Amino acid sequence: MTMLIGNRNSFAIGIEPLAPSWERRYPAEFTAWAQLSLWINGENICRNLLDGSDSVRDGVNVPLAPIADWLVRSWTFLEFEERPSRFPQLPSLRDTVDRWGDAPAPAGVSEDDWLDAREHWWSRHFLAAGADGAHLPNLSLVRGDDRLFIEWAPAEFAGSPSPRFLSAEDRQIVGWAEGEDILAQFVSYVARWLRDSDLGHVFPWACQQDPLHEATPNFSETLQAYTGIPAEALLGRTGSDSDAELRENLGLQVDAKDPGGSVVTQVLRDLPPGISDAIWDQVWRLEGETRSVTGFTEELRNLAFDAVRPASDPETSGYLAAQGLRDRLSLNGQPIDDVEVQLREFGVSLIESDVECSQERMLAGSRRGCGAAVVINRTPRTSTPWGKRFEAVRALGHLLMDPYRQDTLGAASTAFAQPWARRRAGTFAAEFLLPSEALREDAYALDSYAEPARFLRLLERYGVGAQTAAYHLWNRGFLSSPQIRDDLIDRFSNVQRQ
Repeated sequence: MTMLIGNRNSFAIGIEPLAPSWERRYPAEFTAWAQLSLWINGENICRNLLDGSDSVRDGVNVPLAPIADWLVRSWTFLEFEERPSRFPQLPSLRDTVDRWGDAPAPAGVSEDDWLDAREHWWSRHFLAAGADGAHLPNLSLVRGDDRLFIEWAPAEFAGSPSPRFLSAEDRQIVGWAEGEDILAQFVSYVARWLRDSDLGHVFPWACQQDPLHEATPNFSETLQAYTGIPAEALLGRTGSDSDAELRENLGLQVDAKDPGGSVVTQVLRDLPPGISDAIWDQVWRLEGETRSVTGFTEELRNLAFDAVRPASDPETSGYLAAQGLRDRLSLNGQPIDDVEVQLREFGVSLIESDVECSQERMLAGSRRGCGAAVVINRTPRTSTPWGKRFEAVRALGHLLMDPYRQDTLGAASTAFAQPWARRRAGTFAAEFLLPSEALREDAYALDSYAEPARFLRLLERYGVGAQTAAYHLWNRGFLSSPQIRDDLIDRFSNVQRQ
């Protein structure tokens, strides 16, 4: 009997049991064979044509046990490893793996360790790692806060006959709770099938009713997966003698199973490897400030969440939230004269640190019903007035739009930050500082803002940098080509301004 787990219009797994007549090589293949279909956003990405055939098949005939086993073995990382610990995650997971493979190892990291780290991350997030010889779409899964990001593309196989998947590459986002439930139901279904076939002994998890949820995760492993920092290093950094003391020092609940439930751990997730002592000091400073200040209102977060409901991508979310906030403040296209004053009126404490670093530009954190704070460090970007303004407003974007986790929120502005949240907060900052409403009113023709005098006046009036302005103009349709955008950046990025 065909079974569908989930909803075809978002994410679903279709299973049509088979009684194979072909040779089965080892116990994992003796049972639980099915025609598998994966439905994402209303499309079955397993539809395929087999080599030499003109008949479309609705799925792939595979043993389900190795796929379920991969999910069980990878679950800690699917649930908590939201980005690679040693390489910045790009919006596309496939691009991340490809770029990582072409990148040289950082100083102090051996080539073998560098390649092993890439292989480990790939094996935890790409379904092909659990295919065990089966033909499956090139599907990848990664969590980002309260979302599950699903990406797929046609796979290429060396042997023949092999399927040609008909779905073009794409990605889909579903709520984490929904995705988790579907995957857990699938694994439970396979476990029951194995038990009914007297093969429950083949995989230890098959004896459990709900394998994904019955296992007790190791706290040290989950903490390292989430922050990218070994638990031993965190014990030393916090002066902790036990896991319980470490939880307390990191701001987690004593019995916390979710390592992402504190301002500190969420900030650490967004920071690059090898955090300096000075940056650690600023992390603790941020943590303390979010406990001591008050006044950050939930009203602004509710306003932002209402504004972004129609959005399906991070850029649109950022634009809509910024426009909603500007409308609420009746700014009518006016520039933001003093960002620090504006944040203070929102109940956000802005701290300018004297720490000089290469990329940890900003740290932000808040607690539900308590306080919100932002730390701006000194980097080449934030050493300019417009760079500092942009990072402060980017932090506001995180504070308004990032979801709370155990009533806490933390973020940082680095190359290792969450791609979706980073892009959303960045477009929020660009739109809040340089409103499209004012740009439309003053534009008389396409590329009119590319005129040097007009572009420079725009930078001066709204207090933004050349890169922010040029990308914003391009993204909002005021420039006709990326070449014009890049020319503006090259010409005006180093112009001395008051």
